[in-house]
Amino acid sequence: MSMFTKSVVTTTVTAFTEALRIDGQAADKRNVAIQKLVDVMTIKRGTQATKDFLKGNATTNPARLAVKGLFDTLVEKKLLSVQTGKIYATNFWIAFQDGVPFSPALSNQKSQAKKGAQTGNGLSADKAVVTKAGKVETTDRAALVQTLTKAFEQSQILIKAGDSQLTITASTLEQLVNELSAPF
Repeated sequence: MSMFTKSVVTTTVTAFTEALRIDGQAADKRNVAIQKLVDVMTIKRGTQATKDFLKGNATTNPARLAVKGLFDTLVEKKLLSVQTGKIYATNFWIAFQDGVPFSPALSNQKSQAKKGAQTGNGLSADKAVVTKAGKVETTDRAALVQTLTKAFEQSQILIKAGDSQLTITASTLEQLVNELSAPF
């Protein structure tokens, strides 16, 4: 006998799905705002070589000082934590230098690319993960629920890291887990 009706569970899942959608929209809005600043910095650089434009630190380089000041202000106004401000500033410069769209996860992606370019067995990181997961020959409902739950938890971590495109995937996984966990 279940403690909750399917209707109550569905309503809760819907509420969480809506909250994830709103969170995703807020993250997108923040990312677009910072991307505009990256674009402004690119225009300010003009024809100067990127390596020359980036020379120095926040004390000797006015561009670095401006970016540091921006994120310090966001921290001061309690719109970002100190650690998040540092991460965003780092990711700002990665986006600027590499010419990629700003994302709060850029530094993680860059460090993962360095670490996982190749694994010890010579496979790419993605292939190593797939190989590590193992071949599925037999399973049961509980194992499927456990796998989907882990996938949902992983998607939540990525969403918190700034990958707002996974919000729909996460809500779908959550619905599947709830549906499979319910008794027949």
